[in-house]
Amino acid sequence: MINSLIQYFIQFGHLVFPGIGVIKWQKQEPYWENNKLVAPKQQIIFELMYEQPSQQFYAFLSDDLGVSKEDAILQFEDFINQFTIKTIASINIGNLGTLHKNASQYSWNSLYNSVSYYRDINPKYADKKFEDGLIEQPKKIESWILWAIGFILIGISLIVYKHL
Repeated sequence: MINSLIQYFIQFGHLVFPGIGVIKWQKQEPYWENNKLVAPKQQIIFELMYEQPSQQFYAFLSDDLGVSKEDAILQFEDFINQFTIKTIASINIGNLGTLHKNASQYSWNSLYNSVSYYRDINPKYADKKFEDGLIEQPKKIESWILWAIGFILIGISLIVYKHL
């Protein structure tokens, strides 16, 4: 059952536990602030909402478990009832996190932290002025030009030496 719930959450970004709440994937897009690109923030949150799973969820569950839709509904309700009748219990939902129950209180311990995956970007030339879409860079002789001239001179001197 847990593997099916994980697959559903990954595919649709939310998971409803009837009478308990909803686990949701929440994300904030990256944005530009003070000459740096602030990384996107993503997290898995738990909201205490009393709603029922959708028909889409039960169809997914029945396909994944290989049972009829009615059997999937019964198995999921039995799974939730086993969790809710215990005084202290927890459901480990893979690498996503753990749903805890202590008496009549529910809490979520998320294992996903987007900070370890995304970092802010500070461009090297963020404070320089752009001209025609390009960054002005100081004029300097490229080192590859000096190396090329050196190899050409060595080559010419070896050819002259060989013919003498």
